[in-house]
Amino acid sequence: MGRIRNYSNEPRTCDIDIIDFNGLIIKTGCITLPHPKLHERNFVLYPLYEICPDWIHPSYNKKIDILIEKLSSKMTNEITKMKESDTLYK
Repeated sequence: MGRIRNYSNEPRTCDIDIIDFNGLIIKTGCITLPHPKLHERNFVLYPLYEICPDWIHPSYNKKIDILIEKLSSKMTNEITKMKESDTLYK
């Protein structure tokens, strides 16, 4: 998309993170499947758990509930705050 990065982690024009695709494990210069940090991200794991509670991480061969249990308490608290704030607007 013609992106030129001026510094690390700057906002992207278009950013598509593929979480999983039929359990494929791919690592090339262009793509890595599954996303290499998905197991560390509460904002990925919690919604994925709601959609597919039996999902198993293709690389680690661990169920999603186990990955959620391994999140730090800080990460877990952040998602709880998000859920609480969401109920304020309903």
